[in-house]
Amino acid sequence: MNYHKTTSAVFAAFFLSLNSVASVPAFAADEFASFFEGSNRGSMADLIGEMKAAKAVDPKAPEAQPAQPQTGNNELLHFWEDLKSDVFDDICKDVEIPLDQSFDIGSIAGVEGKFKRYMKQFPDNKIAVIDEVGVKLHGGHTFSDILNVDGNSFNIGLSGALEGKSIVVRKTNEDKYCKNLLKLADLRQVKTILPVNAKRISGMKTNEIWKFPAIMRVGISGGIGAAVQPWATVSFSLGSTREMKPSVTLYRMDEKHLRMRVRLDRIHVKSGGASVGTSFDAGLIGLPEAEGLLMKELNKQIVKEFNRYLSFQLGLSASRVKGKKILLEFVMDPTDAAQVDRLVEFLNGDLGIIRKLIKMGVRFNDFSDMDDTAQGAQALQNVEQVAGSELGLNATFAGSDHFTGNSHAFNAMIPVLLHRESSAGQRYDRYQTLGNDQVLHVHNTSRNTSVSNINVPILGKIFKHNTNQNFYVVNYENKEGVVSDAAMVYQRYEGYIKHDERDARGMVEEMNEILKFAGTQGNGVNNDFVIDTNSLFPRLAAEELNPSAVDADGNPIPDTKRYKSAIMSFSLVFTKEAVRDIVTAPPAVLMKAVLNVMDGLEREIVGVVQHLFKIDAAGKIDYDWKAARKLLAKYEQTGENAFDPLTAVNNFCRNVAAVVADIASVRNAPDQKVRAERLSQIMAGKSKSNVGYENMLQVVVQLVSTKDIYASLNVQTDKRIKGEENIASTYGMYNTNLQAGYGSQLGSANALRDRFADPSILSD
Repeated sequence: MNYHKTTSAVFAAFFLSLNSVASVPAFAADEFASFFEGSNRGSMADLIGEMKAAKAVDPKAPEAQPAQPQTGNNELLHFWEDLKSDVFDDICKDVEIPLDQSFDIGSIAGVEGKFKRYMKQFPDNKIAVIDEVGVKLHGGHTFSDILNVDGNSFNIGLSGALEGKSIVVRKTNEDKYCKNLLKLADLRQVKTILPVNAKRISGMKTNEIWKFPAIMRVGISGGIGAAVQPWATVSFSLGSTREMKPSVTLYRMDEKHLRMRVRLDRIHVKSGGASVGTSFDAGLIGLPEAEGLLMKELNKQIVKEFNRYLSFQLGLSASRVKGKKILLEFVMDPTDAAQVDRLVEFLNGDLGIIRKLIKMGVRFNDFSDMDDTAQGAQALQNVEQVAGSELGLNATFAGSDHFTGNSHAFNAMIPVLLHRESSAGQRYDRYQTLGNDQVLHVHNTSRNTSVSNINVPILGKIFKHNTNQNFYVVNYENKEGVVSDAAMVYQRYEGYIKHDERDARGMVEEMNEILKFAGTQGNGVNNDFVIDTNSLFPRLAAEELNPSAVDADGNPIPDTKRYKSAIMSFSLVFTKEAVRDIVTAPPAVLMKAVLNVMDGLEREIVGVVQHLFKIDAAGKIDYDWKAARKLLAKYEQTGENAFDPLTAVNNFCRNVAAVVADIASVRNAPDQKVRAERLSQIMAGKSKSNVGYENMLQVVVQLVSTKDIYASLNVQTDKRIKGEENIASTYGMYNTNLQAGYGSQLGSANALRDRFADPSILSD
């Protein structure tokens, strides 16, 4: 029994009652643009193809356009779901209708099935009703007391599981959860992917998604914990897990097109962690003695919920992952009876699809990331032929992804007041598609944070702020092994739940702090490409112009209006020409660029003496310190508040030398693959300068021409403020040729990774 869901069900019954009452020359642009053909959605390759074909045009200042559809952007949907999870958003949001179901599943024994229906919200605020039937076959054993240290035992567990789900996602036209309660309760309209038959497939509506993911998992884990106080525990853990994740999704694109995606994933994860925390005493809230089974279960669920929010926690973890994926896509006509019959036969009408995909996955075992392009293509073709022969169709897309990565995370919980989670990592992906002789290499660095405040048991998190940042450095390799110059993409997602509208504007203004430096070569700013936040937030602009809207000290009075939610996605694309300009930038220009982004007293001090600087090829700055001291005499302070302005000058010189050394390490890398990896690390601050993300972007964006970059920003709000319209705008900046290809083909800058990523609940 789930206390939270039981409470939600009570609210649901109440509302239902109310309702009932009431560059490499060998590659041509068109060749690379066709690298990932075969889908109605674009990829990173589409972006690179557009960048290669683009011609220089006069840059265009940003103009607001209607917000671009974001429902096909898997990465944004993942971010949105994370932002909305665990928050007190709507009284009807967490209403869930559970109902046990039993199925005749033939030769697979010991599987239990459960049905539930719930709701999710898209970034455009429209609500989806989701029917989920889960099946699970599990087993395992724990070996206790392997090692005993002062009464604290080290345990090892072996686990295995086969999990599957039938998920049907139906988007509605409602943007409020409570208006969908009648649909939620109408169990006559329950949909599952099982059993599959022609009539049910023909009845799929446009934009409807059927999903049947399965996971075969085997793992080993170990851990030890010690109570340092009766209420506090320190624990350590290690684990290794292998997963095979075959899955099938069906997506009704329109009346004549039904897309089936087949995924075959194999993943190996090694992880370790350490934590310290407190446990919650149920007696503190006066729970009665657990005399019966129901009361025991209720008490356990309530204690678990209160532990989640009222315990102090501090934890560190690290993980390494290695895996490979194959993605096959088939587009068929759902009005063609013969094609639908072949699809039903392929899906086998029951859970037999799991067994079939597992057999297909065996052909995947010998597929190595060390294969050359020809070997990789042959291995990919073997798998495609298995599915294609049974469907009687050729795959419209067949691709593979081999990847490795590592990450580390930090988690801190202060009861009620604060919950902060952060993670950072690096990842490499090698993509190949059937019918092409090229391989795409992607080096990715990431940094994610989630901060919530006022975390209330049962209700959830009241205020929340999430930010995800990624750098993608991409290049491709032809069949002769020649690797192209790299292109680079910066992707940022940021969102607020129940925050002041100034925070919403602040997201855009922070991106303006990057945009204003584009192409300046270290000389001031260029405001032609910044976004007019006053037009986006006119009420705030009017308030700041109002002399009466200040306090006694002349400071603006903070506005107390809050938005229900606000979300922003921002992409900044650097073509290979732009990356080349960054890597070959002279040290003197880098020095000017670093100075250009400085502010305050330090910038003023360095600006006074910058004419004395002489910088060599290694980035070392020499200057006449005696002359500098005379010029900076007015900044010197002695006594208790002693200050030597030359300290600021010397710090600047060291910082410039570190930045120059970082860029030189990219330029001097032995080959393009190493260069791409090194560039992604530097942009993430994993370098001598330790300057990354926004701060490094402010420097490097000055070194390029605006004809070689493109930026896109999408901002959407759910204000719920009477008399105020929501914001739903998309801006494109700089090169309009890149904008045409990038904006229409891609919902985000990393759509290729997005395509291979595990689908969110709301996507296929």
